[in-house]
Amino acid sequence: MRRSALSLLAATLVVGVAACASEPDPRPKPTGLGAGAACPELTGGGQQVVFGDEVDAELGGVVLGSGTTGVVLAHQAAGDVCQWLPYGRELADRGYRVLAFDFLGSGVSLGNGVPMARQVDAAAAALRAEGATKIVLAGASMGGSAVLAAAPTLDPAAVAVVALSPPTGYGDADAAAATPKITVPVFYGVGEQETSFAESTRQLYGATPGTTQRQLVLAPSAAHGVSLVDPGTGDAGLRDKLAGFLDAYAPPA
Repeated sequence: MRRSALSLLAATLVVGVAACASEPDPRPKPTGLGAGAACPELTGGGQQVVFGDEVDAELGGVVLGSGTTGVVLAHQAAGDVCQWLPYGRELADRGYRVLAFDFLGSGVSLGNGVPMARQVDAAAAALRAEGATKIVLAGASMGGSAVLAAAPTLDPAAVAVVALSPPTGYGDADAAAATPKITVPVFYGVGEQETSFAESTRQLYGATPGTTQRQLVLAPSAAHGVSLVDPGTGDAGLRDKLAGFLDAYAPPA
């Protein structure tokens, strides 16, 4: 009788363990690398993504919005996704699908030796994988050089490029060599009081083929890069002209 009771208890335990094993784990699974951990108020509602296998890197970013026109947002030096997210959320509200990502050596992204232009390529591919059918490359300062360097060889091609306060080159991103080869519309924006950046932006605009739709906006400001379009403190005139450029060449869809 004792042996039967023990057998029944053992069988009950086995069934219980099997049932527990088959139940879904209620704990949320971590997604992505946790990009934008320093600005959770801006990443809320966004989708963490990890991409870059094709360039032997593990790049982390945040996707906002759900449109089929995608915008890659490439940050400045010593920054990360948090720099772009205030403006990125505004773009998402307008109907764009936005990917702000961390370059290698910044934020959460992992890897070595991948050119910045190739990282921009990978970000564009990641946006396409998320549902974007048209891509805008947008970058500020260092990121501006990177998107200009990526633009001539991106395949499929971007529909437009936005470069705010771009130097003629940064690290391995040679914007000066790339801009004469760009064939898609380009928006250049810079603060007139940014001294060397104002000069480099003018140079890049001048080197962009005249057959390409190109626009240069000089804001009466010392604001740099992303700060020019910040929803709270950016230059209203430049922001309006950028909105008009996007509406003309890459409307939300």
